[in-house]
Amino acid sequence: MRELLNKVLGFIFFFSKKTKHFLWKKIYDRLANTYEIFDWAFMNYGFDYADKSREPRLKKEDEKYRYCIQLYHHTVEKISLKGKTVLEVGSGRGGGTSYIARYMFPKKITGVDYSKNAVVLCNKIHSEDNLEFLEGDASSLPFEKNSYDVVVNVESSHCYPSIPRFLSEVERVLRPGGLFAWTDLCPEKAMASYEKDFGRSGMKCVESYEITDSVLRALNKETINKTKNSLIKNNVPLHLRGLMKDFSGIKDTGIYKTLKDGRTKYWFKVFQKTGGEKNESNTL
Repeated sequence: MRELLNKVLGFIFFFSKKTKHFLWKKIYDRLANTYEIFDWAFMNYGFDYADKSREPRLKKEDEKYRYCIQLYHHTVEKISLKGKTVLEVGSGRGGGTSYIARYMFPKKITGVDYSKNAVVLCNKIHSEDNLEFLEGDASSLPFEKNSYDVVVNVESSHCYPSIPRFLSEVERVLRPGGLFAWTDLCPEKAMASYEKDFGRSGMKCVESYEITDSVLRALNKETINKTKNSLIKNNVPLHLRGLMKDFSGIKDTGIYKTLKDGRTKYWFKVFQKTGGEKNESNTL
């Protein structure tokens, strides 16, 4: 019965955006409010470079997060963030935002998330001087027009109820010539709709390719699966464990299988807001 319930919830959670948006907020609020775990700073699927020479050098304390960090690194590695104002939409537990703040040297990076408890937690466990976390919804960002040089969105938009609203907000808060770096999973049959939304966003796509194989290599790492299983077993309520395992991409769970068989693809894209000249720092 529990397995059937997890499958039903999983179907609703993955394919109904409004339901998913509501459930994610409840789950994130519950986890952030109850489990203040410093070692649980990342929740993404990870990225494994086929060319190991491209892997970023990490401090010893960050090595245990390598594959999750590498998903962030790949997303922004061709964009010079030094001295720039950066916004991450959907910052979750803040690990990726902290990585960018510490390794990419932006003037300021703001992580925004719709889970109030996650924001409170992030401001407790991340203390970089050039970093802040604020509560806000991706469909109505609490920032002025032309506020940021770069916007980053990592494995978060599949939870949003309206991709067009989100993209409209990204375009609004970006400065002319600014860049939007996006990476996420998407059901293969929904990608055409995503592409239409991207095409109507007012931003020009300057780079786009699939990274499913790199994500699957990370998900196949035994250390990643052991860590995720342990965190979920020890820190997630029993009735949510099956759902969290699935949406953490643990090997042989539902979402993992859809990536494996091609029903779901993982994409990476970079867009530029029109109306401004490319400058040296924004050249890919």
